[in-house]
Amino acid sequence: MLDKLKDKYVFFDVDGTLSEYRYNDILYGGRDYELGCQSLENLLFDNLFYTARPLKTMQNIIKNLDSNKMFILGAAATNNEINQKYKWLEKNYPNIKKEHIIFICSTMLKPEVILAYSKKLNIDLNDIVFVDDRLDVLRKAETLGITSYHPSSFVE
Repeated sequence: MLDKLKDKYVFFDVDGTLSEYRYNDILYGGRDYELGCQSLENLLFDNLFYTARPLKTMQNIIKNLDSNKMFILGAAATNNEINQKYKWLEKNYPNIKKEHIIFICSTMLKPEVILAYSKKLNIDLNDIVFVDDRLDVLRKAETLGITSYHPSSFVE
């Protein structure tokens, strides 16, 4: 699979893609699926994202890619979440450039954001790959011509 990412511009999701999707050993999205965590209190005040376990498979893949062509495209709801994710990425994926980290308010907008970046940076869509854990978002991206993979594609 690494060969399919080499020489491509790769946009990675964070939660469930680069990290385990759990907090206090409970799957995110329990009572409050829309928040992506157990409660609004978790989202606003806890170290929900900073304590997430990184996925070693994805760490190994990212170590082998060109840092100039890697992007993070994550959804975030609060400044607390964004700050934690920046720190978490710096600690667990240090070769991703901070200026290549993009946070948006809606997961479903990710394919359109990728299209906007491809136009702005003058990158052919054939040179872009998107990695996310949400099948609905991956399907939407593929209908727009963006090659997309679920993290399970990288597990041996």
